[in-house]
Amino acid sequence: MKTLILARHAKTEQIGFMSSKSDFERELLPRGYSDSILVAESMKSKRIKPNLLITSKACRAEQTTERFANNLGIEPSNIVHEQFLYDGYTTSQLIDYLAQYDDHHETIMIIGHNPEIAMMAINFTDSDYLHFPTTGTISISFNTDKWSEINAREGKIEWFVSPKMLK
Repeated sequence: MKTLILARHAKTEQIGFMSSKSDFERELLPRGYSDSILVAESMKSKRIKPNLLITSKACRAEQTTERFANNLGIEPSNIVHEQFLYDGYTTSQLIDYLAQYDDHHETIMIIGHNPEIAMMAINFTDSDYLHFPTTGTISISFNTDKWSEINAREGKIEWFVSPKMLK
């Protein structure tokens, strides 16, 4: 069985016309840091530890990933930074991307952005709608031993958690 965990980055600073930062450079707010730790600790208490973390290269996603990695004990060598997770992608592109990974990775976690994270959760399962607040995290299992054999609409939702559910 393969498990894909999808997470939206944590709460971030707003960007306005007075800001000198680009969307890509937006950083987490203090609440974002604490929410990331809260969700990671929830996963840790359930003994959930991804073999591999894949993150968008946007600042807020990398900061969220750092909190998850630190709290789950994931080594930097097991973290992959990908630009396409910021730029946008389709379900079939993500399926093709995941197919490249060695099958010894039982659980892969992706930290990215909406609307793609929510759409991937819907498209990998048979859900009609999933609300993904910041730091919302979902686990989807696939009845296969190979990443190259996962398909859209074949995943089963194992759990979903958001910071609000944990407070």
